[in-house]
Amino acid sequence: MPTSVSFAESRSGCDELTQYSVASPPPPEPMPSSSVCAKFYTTSCVGKREALVLSIDRPLTIGRNPSCSYVLKDVVVSSLHCKLYAIRSSNGGIIVSCQDLSTNGVVLNGHKFRKTSVILMDGDILQIPSSQKFECIHMHRLPGERSNIFDPTPPVKQMLKTKRILNYVVTSHCLGSGSFATVHLAMDASAYRQVACKSIKRKSRDAIDKVMKEVNILISLDHPNINRVYAANHDSSFLHIFLELCTGGDLFSYIVGHKDSRLCEGETKYIMYQLLKGLKYLHDKLISHRDLKPENILLHSPGPYPRIQIADFGLARPKAYQETFTVCGTVSYLPPEGILALDHKHLGYVGMPADCWSAGIIMYIMLTGCHPFDYEKVPGESEWYSYRPSEDLGDMSSISQTSVRSDRMVKKRIVHGEVEFPENIWHNIPDAEDLCSQLLVYDHPKRATVHAALKSKWFNCELLELEAAYRERIVSG
Repeated sequence: MPTSVSFAESRSGCDELTQYSVASPPPPEPMPSSSVCAKFYTTSCVGKREALVLSIDRPLTIGRNPSCSYVLKDVVVSSLHCKLYAIRSSNGGIIVSCQDLSTNGVVLNGHKFRKTSVILMDGDILQIPSSQKFECIHMHRLPGERSNIFDPTPPVKQMLKTKRILNYVVTSHCLGSGSFATVHLAMDASAYRQVACKSIKRKSRDAIDKVMKEVNILISLDHPNINRVYAANHDSSFLHIFLELCTGGDLFSYIVGHKDSRLCEGETKYIMYQLLKGLKYLHDKLISHRDLKPENILLHSPGPYPRIQIADFGLARPKAYQETFTVCGTVSYLPPEGILALDHKHLGYVGMPADCWSAGIIMYIMLTGCHPFDYEKVPGESEWYSYRPSEDLGDMSSISQTSVRSDRMVKKRIVHGEVEFPENIWHNIPDAEDLCSQLLVYDHPKRATVHAALKSKWFNCELLELEAAYRERIVSG
């Protein structure tokens, strides 16, 4: 899709239904293709056993509309009742989910959900109320396939384990993992809703009172573009944070899933509008995120023109108008003043302008498919820069990357390089280039704030359409 297409033009038709075939069940030992992620087995009203095949980037729809993937004639079924998705998660797995679009909801394992998106695990039973049931069977591991030489043949099916923490039932179904934390699917037993439980390994030197004070600040946040923190609990080994569940993966995976790893101008504008509204909410409360990057922006549910949420507030800072001498975040998203403060310990930087710089980097990546500073070494490039850090980086625990050598080149470019806007991409979108360049101003007092960015010509030329789409998506989830 061309990058110069407007928001209104590019959004039209993005939710059109696509027809998919529904096949009879295969022989007892099927060999599905690698693209098949899940199958949904059901028995039709005439007693026929059928299976819906779900693949990545090919969602299935269930409803009365003849264009749905699977058509149900029952009067209790909405025209478009629900949509089934399979997407890649950040840890290399597959997230299978169901988005309810109906008037009377869907039933998962005997409990009703309405106007939300839920994750479906292997063996889950999904039902259209007073209509058919569908058994979800995950297929993204072939029968007989082994992960390593020590796996049994055939593999032993892992039993789902659960653990009760506060009013939440935490399952062993892992949604993501990192060096110091894992995220598991959990159930809020009081409200009966799915949530995410992020379990962070505590360090012996952690001052838990300070940590809980910061968590309580996050619990008080309430904005549609901020990943909601419901509750927190800790023991001697872990801090458990219960979060609003997002089923659409992260923005990085969403971007790279597109052709040339680029989004059209219209979709970029819609996502940036939400990102800046979420940042405005934070900055108005004098909170800075300090680690904005596509991996920390979640999609509330799968599909085009997604509702996004800013997540992972582990490095967030209150009183963000004050200068800090503790640099944290990801090198390739740090502003010049952050890079200088990182390598010259007597220098500080301010969190809110740093967030605006990071937002500019994210905007650049969405429109171009590449990072303005983080790319392969160009011949002769080492002669272009004179910047040298005052000392070696030493302890990298506060910075989320692994290659010190490549970071040094990126840091040189950020401190001494100017952002290039290739004409073949940007010449048709001058208002977008103008905003992006204002967010990537070297001198942070002159850098665009979130308030100024939201008033830019790029947004104002389609503000009514943006606001209407924003309200519609926030209501529908």
